[in-house]
Amino acid sequence: MDEQVAAAVAAAAVPAELGMYSFVVDRRHDSCGVPKHAQDSDADADSGDWRMRERLKTVSVALVLCLNIGIDPPDVLKTIPCAKTECWVDPLSLPPQKALETIGKNLQQQYEVWQPRARYKSLLDPSVEETKKACLSLRKNAKDERILFHYNGHGVPKPTKGGEIWVFNRSYTQYLPCSIYDLQTWLGSPCIYVFDCSNAGNILNAFDRFSIQRDEEHANNPDRDNIPYISMKECILLAACNATDTLPMNPDLPADLFTCCLTTPIEIALRWFVSHSPLLDGITADMIMKIPGQLNDRRTALGELNWIFTAITDTIAWNMLPHDVFKKLFRQDLMVAALFRNFLLAERIMRYYHCSPLSHPPLPSTHQHPLWSSWDLAAELCLHQLPELLKSPAAEYQHSAFFSDQLTAFEVWLSKGPIAQSHPEQLPIVLQVLLSQVHRLRALMLLSRFLDLGPWSVKLALSVGIFPYVLKLLQSPAAELKPVLVFIWAKILALDSSCQNDLLKDNGFTYFINILTNNNNTSMIPNIAEHRAMCCFILCVFCHHFRFGQEACVKNELLHTLAIHFEDEDSLLRQWVCISLAKTVEGFPAARDICFKDGLHRQLVLLLGDDSAEVRSAALFAVGALIQPEQVVNAQQPPAVIAQIQQRTKLNASAVELCVCRAIIHGLIDASPLVRKELVIVLSKVVALQEDRMARTAATVLRNEKFTKEDPIVYEDGAEEVDGFMMSVYKALLGLSADPYPLVALLARHVVDLIHAPFVVAGKVNAPVSVLNKRLSSVAAAPGIGSPGLNGVGPSSGMYGQQQPSYLQSTPSPYSKPRKSNSVQSDLSSLGIGSASIRSRDTSPSVKRHSSFVNPFKSFQGLASLVSFPAGGGALAGQDLKNSGQGERYGTPTSRNSKMVGMEEEDSKRGRKTDLLKSARYHMQLGPDGKESICLKSTVYEWNVEYFREPQMKLPDIEAPGSTQYNEKLWRFEQTKKFANSSLARSMESTKLKFDHQVNFLRSDNNPGKHIYFHSFEPHLLGADDADGVIVYNWEDGSRINWFSNSNPVGSRITSLRFINENDIALIVTGSDEGMVRVYKNYASQENCELATSWRAVNEDLSQHARSELIVEWHQKSGSLLVAGDLRLIRVWDMEKELCVQDIANKNQQAITALASDKEDGRLLVAGYADGLLNLYDRRVPTNESVVMSFREHPSRVLNCKLQNNGTGSYHTLVSGSSAGDVRFWDIRSGQKALQKISAVPAGVEMTALAIHDDTPLIACGSNTEYIRIFNVNGMNLNTIRFNDGLLGSRIGHVGCVAFHPYKDLLAAGTTNNASICLFSSQP
Repeated sequence: MDEQVAAAVAAAAVPAELGMYSFVVDRRHDSCGVPKHAQDSDADADSGDWRMRERLKTVSVALVLCLNIGIDPPDVLKTIPCAKTECWVDPLSLPPQKALETIGKNLQQQYEVWQPRARYKSLLDPSVEETKKACLSLRKNAKDERILFHYNGHGVPKPTKGGEIWVFNRSYTQYLPCSIYDLQTWLGSPCIYVFDCSNAGNILNAFDRFSIQRDEEHANNPDRDNIPYISMKECILLAACNATDTLPMNPDLPADLFTCCLTTPIEIALRWFVSHSPLLDGITADMIMKIPGQLNDRRTALGELNWIFTAITDTIAWNMLPHDVFKKLFRQDLMVAALFRNFLLAERIMRYYHCSPLSHPPLPSTHQHPLWSSWDLAAELCLHQLPELLKSPAAEYQHSAFFSDQLTAFEVWLSKGPIAQSHPEQLPIVLQVLLSQVHRLRALMLLSRFLDLGPWSVKLALSVGIFPYVLKLLQSPAAELKPVLVFIWAKILALDSSCQNDLLKDNGFTYFINILTNNNNTSMIPNIAEHRAMCCFILCVFCHHFRFGQEACVKNELLHTLAIHFEDEDSLLRQWVCISLAKTVEGFPAARDICFKDGLHRQLVLLLGDDSAEVRSAALFAVGALIQPEQVVNAQQPPAVIAQIQQRTKLNASAVELCVCRAIIHGLIDASPLVRKELVIVLSKVVALQEDRMARTAATVLRNEKFTKEDPIVYEDGAEEVDGFMMSVYKALLGLSADPYPLVALLARHVVDLIHAPFVVAGKVNAPVSVLNKRLSSVAAAPGIGSPGLNGVGPSSGMYGQQQPSYLQSTPSPYSKPRKSNSVQSDLSSLGIGSASIRSRDTSPSVKRHSSFVNPFKSFQGLASLVSFPAGGGALAGQDLKNSGQGERYGTPTSRNSKMVGMEEEDSKRGRKTDLLKSARYHMQLGPDGKESICLKSTVYEWNVEYFREPQMKLPDIEAPGSTQYNEKLWRFEQTKKFANSSLARSMESTKLKFDHQVNFLRSDNNPGKHIYFHSFEPHLLGADDADGVIVYNWEDGSRINWFSNSNPVGSRITSLRFINENDIALIVTGSDEGMVRVYKNYASQENCELATSWRAVNEDLSQHARSELIVEWHQKSGSLLVAGDLRLIRVWDMEKELCVQDIANKNQQAITALASDKEDGRLLVAGYADGLLNLYDRRVPTNESVVMSFREHPSRVLNCKLQNNGTGSYHTLVSGSSAGDVRFWDIRSGQKALQKISAVPAGVEMTALAIHDDTPLIACGSNTEYIRIFNVNGMNLNTIRFNDGLLGSRIGHVGCVAFHPYKDLLAAGTTNNASICLFSSQP
């Protein structure tokens, strides 16, 4: 054996793969399917305020020209030469009247470019009366729409500080003032004013004063509620200059420079640019006026310049203005948007001439924005080509690279900018690029990357006006746009679901149905399954609470299209297929009938056993959507119609019961609380529709268990009958009310309490509260529990019964008299909730097994809630958390009952209980009577919508190289690798360690001496005390890091402790003899420690057997949790799937007391039994033949077993020990005879604890004689640690457990009589 020891040490190395994959860290483990907005009041709202709720149009335009051609106003001194053109017309080149009419006509044409459908009224040198009449007429015709009032006052005096502009008398012999107050009265609101005159700022100042005055007058009017009023503050004003400025008189400029900027921006911008560019001497004003093309044709030179100008001005405004102001000025009204875009140009040009245009609302200065340089570049490139274009009509115009360059800039920002949390300047330009087929695909791809950054980016894109463009693109047949459009729509609808009418209009939703249906034109879509899942999500949003959408989808055969993808390989697609089906049929009986008629529900229930927990919960959500009230029969209808309705009702009832029964079968044994919670919601819907049937079922159970008065419920024919279907639902709810996951239990109790409430209110409970409570406690503690009312339902008459009494037939029941298949009966019976109780496979009287899924009276929390249910109430479960222990967390454990209130208060302070109740209330809803309904609300849809709000194109931070989380994880991996390299197993001295120095002494208020477990890489030691608590110690400094309750029912205890994900952020797994497994995260934090998941790992309750324990073994590499005990099976749970993936038949009648698996791939496992037998199982072999070897030399109960490193780097050496004190070594490859035996304790002494090191040939044995012996595999007794050695006196008591640290020179021993743990090392 010396050679074996040396070889073992030499071969001991760092595990081949420490493993970077972690389990129980998915999104579902954070909230159990409760949406974020239900937990966080500060979460983002579903939609931003991006839509224009009050979109206005400028329907009327008044063009007031006060030019008085040939006569200068008295207060204006003009230069010689002076600016003279008006609307590009020289007024002195024509007779005065003709010039005036031409100018008026040109001005109207210039405005018609921006709003061709408006009603135009030209007032040429008008009088006050003409102005008043025209204004009143325009307001009458415009009604509540916007009016544009354009005033050119170049031929009249300047506006006064009192707010007066000037017009003429009828004979044109006088200038007459026209007050702005009168204009407000005539034109009303909304209105936009353009004032092109000197000192125009006086008008804005006066307008503000008069607006405030009008608002005060209206507020003081006693009849204000009866008078329609729109504040003048809603009016928009554009003025050419401030109150002291005079308009530019440069003869190179037009006299109406401000009007030219507003109405002909391209011409004036190019003229101004040419006048300042020495390189464009050959370009004349006449050439600029002849630029080829049309403004609305982007393929021409003029059209492209206008397109670039629009993009630049939009972008400047979006970057400089608050978003609400931008939306009002640039997205509400096409005319207003055009004028304000052009106003930015006016500010740039006129400020150059020391004239400052003003506006209301005021805008920040934009004349020096960097994007103007981009405009200058685009203008210069176009003007350089202008001579050639004018010379030869066949000359080809070279398009600008402006948009391509801006897309490149946007792409650079996407790669660098998001880190800075700033918005991209180019976003409005991307919007404009969507108009071009040349750049459209690239722009959409970049836009999709931007939208993927988060909800904030979607809001920005919607605020800039992206929605109409992507809506219109749904009509495009281009196949290359399909994947990116699907992604963009998914991102938009994940934030804002108010687009249903938009999708219905023009049948835009069919775009997504076609992608689901058509398999021929999807070759250009990468990851087609993922994009189809997005299509399903989009259609879900389309149908959500929108009957027109549901009808449209059914008409386009969406249901049959979804059925095609039930068996798709992609779990995300299967998940959203289920949710989409649910949303299509939700509250829509006609669609539900189609599902039943075509057998879609039979395909749906197959997904209840899917590998993905999210798919299973979605399938249950769809099952819940199928549960709907049936059509009420009208006696006045023809008999044929009545018969048809009754036949359909019967078939639907049969289909619903099939779905519900399958849901119970799969849901009750599901390890995911997400799935079990959804099962509770499905069952609540059944109860809500069948309250009378459920009431009778509950009454039967209560009477059989002696909880009600002796008033038997008898059918009309005198024969008592059991409703098998409702009994299954009732018993499932009782089992779920004792669920180990608090939210699931709380919701189930809520339903059970409302079922029982009528009995309490009506005084049907036979015993007072104190007696009832005592009765429940005695039933819970009774061994071999089970009664005909719960574990069996008496004489079976089929799952659904034969006939209901007449008083239950007052309304036709959709669930009466359907037949169930034998398979369903068998499956339900196997869970202990069918029509007959289940017998144990072992009929010998010496062995008793409890094989029902749940003993509802174990803690019977559903009925226990009767004790505290308020009369007439519909509140939360009466028992709440206080009576169940589910609210316990942290605190100093003394006695469970004495500390309950303190823990609850402390828990409430930390907000944990509040969060639980808040999550529970989110699932509850009010009934038609305004009271709390028994029918719970599902959150599957809302919770899954959040998936598409998260980034899809990049790896999660935890998986993205370079991210903080990834670097932290990589650091932990390197640290664990370094730790393992320098570990105890690598040391040649490991075979000589004596552990003769006590290095720490850990005390506890309760006894932690039954189970202890070391963390491999952190200085953490777990202990399970006798007060239902888990203790976390820091073994380096001896401090207690945390204590928290495992929430076991009274009488049960923790029997197993494990760490999982030790290489990353570890979680704690506890197993208790009630059959429950719980997983905790953040275990080292008293404030944040919480339950990640929990489930019933075995069907049996082991707490009734004095020495039976639930044994748990964890295999990190495969993510397998092995569970065994006094059971018929060894159960293998896949923690990624959260499903039982294998049941290995237990070939021995005795309880399993030790369990181990090989560290390589977990395919081999060893089970030690209470009679000393060891069985080697191979998981690859069929379950009935899985025992490949048995070892029978131990005379008594196996304490521990381990597949230890055998010296070759493989784990083929089996080490085991029994309570008789014998430790034996086996080679699982060579035979069934032990290679060596060590007598660890003297004859007659019971060995109570055994620790076997995984990689080092060391063994530690504890006994009831208060000493610990350390051996190596040679049988050499390296040391004996006695209770009275050393100066410390009594260092150990009765040894209850011992454990080696996997990599450190450290041994822990827990005692059973002095509530302490001693730590020993070979180093002082």
